[in-house]
Amino acid sequence: IGGEMKIYEEAIEHIVNRTAIKALQEKKYETFGKPNVSIQKTVPPFGVSYKIAISLMPKIELGDTSKIKVQKNEPAVSEDETQKVINNLLEMRATESQTDRAAAKGDKVILDLEIKRAAVIIENGKTNDFPLILGEGKFIPGFEDNVIGMKTGEHKKFELEFPKEYYEKSVAGKRAEFNVKLKQIFERKLPDFNDEFVKSMGDYKSADDFKKKVQENLRFEKSREEQERYQMKVMDELVKVSKVGELSEDVVHEEVHKMIAELEQSTTQQGMKFDDYLKSIKKSKQDLEKDFEPKAKERLKIMLVAREFGKLENVKVTEEEIKKEIEISKKAYQNQPELLPRFESEDYKNYMRNALTSKKIFETLVQKISS
Repeated sequence: IGGEMKIYEEAIEHIVNRTAIKALQEKKYETFGKPNVSIQKTVPPFGVSYKIAISLMPKIELGDTSKIKVQKNEPAVSEDETQKVINNLLEMRATESQTDRAAAKGDKVILDLEIKRAAVIIENGKTNDFPLILGEGKFIPGFEDNVIGMKTGEHKKFELEFPKEYYEKSVAGKRAEFNVKLKQIFERKLPDFNDEFVKSMGDYKSADDFKKKVQENLRFEKSREEQERYQMKVMDELVKVSKVGELSEDVVHEEVHKMIAELEQSTTQQGMKFDDYLKSIKKSKQDLEKDFEPKAKERLKIMLVAREFGKLENVKVTEEEIKKEIEISKKAYQNQPELLPRFESEDYKNYMRNALTSKKIFETLVQKISS
């Protein structure tokens, strides 16, 4: 299991957790962030001595909520937004048939592609069987215009300039040579948006009925987004009129590292290595730490002010509410039984308790300034 030292490490961790919590409770300290533990002496089997440094909860003076004025926007759904949703659904039901004619707007093409600068292929600049729908504008400006008119088996070389705001900073704003081979062309045909089409999508009476449902869904989503924006803005205003004591460096650094970990996870989920992302923005982790520090302080102040407001308003979440939300989570993942035990863990219950408490605090604040 890792030798004698591994046993002592585990034992020390248990000892510290048990005794530190008891000591802090006896002192009635309100701590903030993770404690910093340093082992002073370990003499098995006689005992352990350690020091623990804690950050105390800063003093919070809540501002006057009656001074908070935030404009709430009425969500509106445009005809263009509705049509965009319908067009996306039609695109998903498009049929494709291979053709020998020249590529035209609306076609799907399969390409082999090389991108060079100074006769050298750029990083990630070679790809085979690259699918592209002409007219969607998903690649750099001018690329599709050069592919339109090409025929199956044709090769073509041309130069283009990458946009200045291109995500890959090494080529942003620079010219490159594109070497394209068109391998296949598929003519795409979209279905007509009519009663027959919408009935194939579900229990809809007509195309007009379906369109109304789309508008209702868009309005609901916009209302939800507006509510979130409004709640966050109200909390921002409460922070502005409140006074927050000094934040310790340890707590700020902990929040910064949490933000970097969130960014790293998000980048990885999008299929990009975090080191490659850092190279693309020409920054190191240390640079990000400096950049994130002001935002980390903002997040901590919001957390502290929200917590203090929740205490003042006696905002609490019942065990029944937590249980109900956990059951909803279980139903959402019922097709992944391997994940279900996670929802019964104490960590998940604590996570759900914190999430529901936070939600209630924001809702209570909005109700207070609206009354």
